Amino acid sequence: MKKFLLTCFLAFGIGASAQVLVHESFESGGTTFPGFTTTSLSNFTLTGSACESTVGKQALGRALTSTATTAVLEYNSATAGAATNGKKIDISVNNQQWGTTVGGTIKIEYAVGTSTTFTAVPGSTPVTFSAATSCQTISGTIPEGTIPAGTGVKIRITTTRSSGNFTALYDAISIVQEVTEIPACTTFTFPTNGAENVSVRPTVKWGASIGAEYYKLKIGTSAGASDVLNIQVAGTTYTPSLNTIFPQNTTLYASVTPTNAIGDATGCTSEISFTTGANPFLPFCGPIIGAAGATYPISSVTFAGVTNTSSAAVGGSGHESFTETKFELLTNSTYSINIVGTGLGTNRFAAVVFIDWNNNGSFADAGETYFNTTPFLYAFTSPNNTLNSSIAVPAGAVLDTDLRMRIKYNYVGTTNPTSLPAFMTDPCADLGNGQAEDYTIVVKDPVTVPPCTTITDPANGSTNFASNSTITWNSISGATGYKLYIGTTSGGTDIANGLLVTTTSYAPNLNPLTKYYVKVVPTNNIGDATGCAEISFTTANFVYCSAAATSTSFEKIGNVSILNTVLNNSSTSNAGYEDFTALAPADLNTLNTYSISVAITGFDADETIVWIDYNQNGNFEDSEKTVLTAAEIAQGNITIPESAKLGNTRMRVRMHYTLTGSNASPCGTSTFGQVEDYTVNILPKITQATTNMTKDLISVYPNPFQDILKISDVKGVKSITISDIAGRLVKSMKASTELHLADLRAGLYIVTLHMNDGTVKAVKAIKK
Repeated sequence: MKKFLLTCFLAFGIGASAQVLVHESFESGGTTFPGFTTTSLSNFTLTGSACESTVGKQALGRALTSTATTAVLEYNSATAGAATNGKKIDISVNNQQWGTTVGGTIKIEYAVGTSTTFTAVPGSTPVTFSAATSCQTISGTIPEGTIPAGTGVKIRITTTRSSGNFTALYDAISIVQEVTEIPACTTFTFPTNGAENVSVRPTVKWGASIGAEYYKLKIGTSAGASDVLNIQVAGTTYTPSLNTIFPQNTTLYASVTPTNAIGDATGCTSEISFTTGANPFLPFCGPIIGAAGATYPISSVTFAGVTNTSSAAVGGSGHESFTETKFELLTNSTYSINIVGTGLGTNRFAAVVFIDWNNNGSFADAGETYFNTTPFLYAFTSPNNTLNSSIAVPAGAVLDTDLRMRIKYNYVGTTNPTSLPAFMTDPCADLGNGQAEDYTIVVKDPVTVPPCTTITDPANGSTNFASNSTITWNSISGATGYKLYIGTTSGGTDIANGLLVTTTSYAPNLNPLTKYYVKVVPTNNIGDATGCAEISFTTANFVYCSAAATSTSFEKIGNVSILNTVLNNSSTSNAGYEDFTALAPADLNTLNTYSISVAITGFDADETIVWIDYNQNGNFEDSEKTVLTAAEIAQGNITIPESAKLGNTRMRVRMHYTLTGSNASPCGTSTFGQVEDYTVNILPKITQATTNMTKDLISVYPNPFQDILKISDVKGVKSITISDIAGRLVKSMKASTELHLADLRAGLYIVTLHMNDGTVKAVKAIKK
């Protein structure tokens, strides 16, 4: 349920009488109701559950804060022209509280005549609440004789805030005094007797009758009949539901008889006749209605190159038929749709589109509803909202037949919607503060080849198109697909030769720093577009997708290590993403298995995942993923596939909290955690011959040395240890081409090189 400062209510006027009788549901629009004082109260549309079991109904209320602590609604019978008859008065009030932090009380009080002293209504114990409520009732009874006959009575409902910030709402108020005589007759005010072309879903109205508690309403297809409707109504209006709309193009006869606990009014001659007009929405449900006097309408719809405009004024019809406007579509095509609607400030308005593609008279089939799930189609600009998206014609759409399209547009909240109210996603539900419009769609097969398209990315002559980017082009009506021609020479097809694509994009995974030539040719069952232009561009290096965490306040990556020596990097930054690609690449040989560990600072239900871009296409794929153990020191093994492309490539480490805002993909953000990128160098697999040759070629110099001993080549070297002549270990170091040994005493030492394949090479060196 969302706050909306717009519409209002339905009042039952009471003439001067010796009885108090009020049934008030606040549905007629505005904030003025006979006998009620509504100072500081506003209208709210119930977008969730409503106290009257109808979504879209109205209520009075006030947002309560530390500076606005009470919501007071008062009724004065004298102001409404009614005095009491001395009998008991039954009072009930439906109420709701909206908000996340709610605390307060609600109570009912009364005062006699003009007195300003209010007393609690007997039986109406004040209700204390500490959480939001969808609907509750507080009631009580003023005993007979409490209010002297012929005097007025005041009823006051007060909600008082004790904590939080929430909205207090009042709805469906009943103030009914025991009657002493049958009520008088009444007459219809709408429709008038003999009226023609009346809506099949009108709001039938009649005057209030003194002493009436209810009204018996009968409507039939002949005088005195009730074959269309026979109900009892509490108020002075009646609107048929979508399931009980009146028959179209039919003369109907209606009568209304006031009644109360004593009996029916007698001698009434109120029967009238009227004739309904056509129902333009058949065979589909409709007409849909919105809040009285507060319909925020659709003012323009553009689809398939056709625009229909209508009134942008607030307060018009809740449902308009523009079925004479036809949008002609071609099979297997995608069309942009533009909807403009009247807005109000920064309130959010959304649109949902329904299309009966299979022509079965219903919008309920799969694939016939658009923008009812995320991402929603909404806007929040004043005075006009513009909503843009696209709709693709599905395979199997019925051809060469008038198909129905319905658009629903309505207020959905004061902030961006995380879900839509049920009345928006139901094509037949009434709206709150919005409007529905119906149109006709005709789908046809193309009769000519499609025209050429325009490549939108990259631009012709571009020199910075990332080699792992996606080529895109404009959608063409009537095209069932697009043939791609890509080559490294003009007119060449060595990369793609008429490759058929059914979307408007393609990611070819090109080589970096290379010039390419591309042509996209739309095609359909008639043939290929002719004369389509070729463009050329030069690729840049890869651009990897961005990834990060919003917060590292609770956990972060402390260290990433491969074999402790191939890579061993500690980080202290609190950034959600850290780039360590400038560090010396970690050498990894194909077909070798490497242990990797990631230390997590503040571990708590965290998952750690590692990706290595083995094929060097600028993307992290599922086949390149390794999930580590879920622990404070996350561990796992990575085996470099023989198919891995040799050379430098990217390794990504993602640690994310799995319980809130998790993200187990290589791209995008998680709420908690951290992402780090590294460079690794893929080398050929190690063979015994390679190992022996590598070891044989390694030398140490100068020998003797002063403070620094140099190693000619450390490829394939995992670590280095130094022992004295007695075999005692004096130093353990990671592989490096320069060993800083100034702290060693002069003498003879054994320098041992520990290779990745588990073998060793020992060299004697003299320290001067």
